[in-house]
Amino acid sequence: MDRRKFIKIALASPLALNLGCGVRPMIRRMAVREKITIAENGRSDYKIVVSREASPSERHAAEELRGFLKEMTGADLPILTDEVGMNGKEIILGRNRHLDGLNLQIDWGKLGDEGFRICTVHPHLVIAGGRLRGTMYGVYTFLESLGCRWFAPGVSRIPKLERLSVSPMDEEQIPVLEYREPYYTEAFDGDWAARNKANGSAQRLDEARGGKIKYSHFVHTFYSIIPPDKYFKEHPEYFSEIDGKRTADRAQLCLTNPDVLRITIETVKRWIEESPDAMIFSVSQNDWGGWCQCPECRKVDEEEGSHSGTVIRFVNKVAEAIEKEYPDKFIDTLAYQYTRKPPKHVKPRKNVIVRLCSIECCFSHPLDECPEDRSFVDDIRGWSKITDRLYVWDYVTNFAHYIMPFPNLFSLKPNVEFFVEHSVKGIFEEGNYSRGGNGEFAALRAYMLAKILWNPDCDDRGVMQEFLEGYYGKAAPFIRDYIELIHREVPGRGIHFH
Repeated sequence: MDRRKFIKIALASPLALNLGCGVRPMIRRMAVREKITIAENGRSDYKIVVSREASPSERHAAEELRGFLKEMTGADLPILTDEVGMNGKEIILGRNRHLDGLNLQIDWGKLGDEGFRICTVHPHLVIAGGRLRGTMYGVYTFLESLGCRWFAPGVSRIPKLERLSVSPMDEEQIPVLEYREPYYTEAFDGDWAARNKANGSAQRLDEARGGKIKYSHFVHTFYSIIPPDKYFKEHPEYFSEIDGKRTADRAQLCLTNPDVLRITIETVKRWIEESPDAMIFSVSQNDWGGWCQCPECRKVDEEEGSHSGTVIRFVNKVAEAIEKEYPDKFIDTLAYQYTRKPPKHVKPRKNVIVRLCSIECCFSHPLDECPEDRSFVDDIRGWSKITDRLYVWDYVTNFAHYIMPFPNLFSLKPNVEFFVEHSVKGIFEEGNYSRGGNGEFAALRAYMLAKILWNPDCDDRGVMQEFLEGYYGKAAPFIRDYIELIHREVPGRGIHFH
């Protein structure tokens, strides 16, 4: 497996970027090898420079950098715009006139919305990336290289430094996953999410914190599209036929009915008008079985060898209609339980996102190593062959008993790696999202998942150890012993957790 496909990185010097990430760097040679000293004894000669037209997240990144540098060193760096001429030593954030004057070759298209580059151009430091979130993520990565960590809302580690020096460096990071959502209450905090590079729909990320991958009508939307209370009495044909009778009781929609298609298209267009900032609109089955068994639906299911065939054909038609007016929007659906198996013939359109759900799987072992997960492995391989817009809905806690031991911590990274190897572009990690949060190691899981989703090649054990020391303090060795104990018992006893 070529790890470099996970996150692209270039390093120019042995700067100790202690991010817990075991990436394979590419080395760039630099003419100047002298360190730059940003602050010493509470003073600094540096200024932070942003564009006069900086994005909200770039302006926020400048304030965050200023605040944390002051907390670390005591030095208060002024923030200026590029309207002021370049004069003296600068930390240049984002694309601006001062950066252009350095003649750095930066491929902005490759960086996209979230990628960034951090480099020294003596005596300056450059942190520049995508306007949406890239520069902001670069700032947090730079602060992490200095030892900053944000373990949980209200629990952080900000070191105190008498002297802050940076070795010559040139680093580039581009995430392989476009959508990264650790779905824990602890991860919903906007500052925590931005600092740990989570961008999911539930995270409270405003424009200043880079926004997020926003869904409209997140999941299980069939009865939001065609409510039984409104339609069933007059139009039972819109709903599933089961054993020869139309029913709306824990059922689905009849996806071969042309009026169902028409109403769905009209509804999704209304959703788009109501939520223009949303990117993804879910047209997805209800959270139970009850698929339609009418002759037309049954015919499609048989042709496709899976109930997913009927769903994808239907969703494709919705997506085709939406694309004409809204080419930048995506239609989302599920490959879940009875629709998990991919269809034989139909392929999802380019503006369709399929979220493959792992709900039946064993999570105490890596997915591709557990015999109980072979059918899921076959299914993800099948889906990855027919779509390049594959997301995964994964499950990472014990939903029956949130506080009971659930030894899956050492499977988190292998599973994300497995998903990425099969062309997955986004991952939703469902944990304890209930009001008040908590649950067994909820904060630890949220933190580990954020780091793994950003860089699946990270050192997950190192990330865990950092969290334990920062969160539990002197109790960390005992917590680690307990974690190792419960995880050791899994292979020894042949235990499978679902």
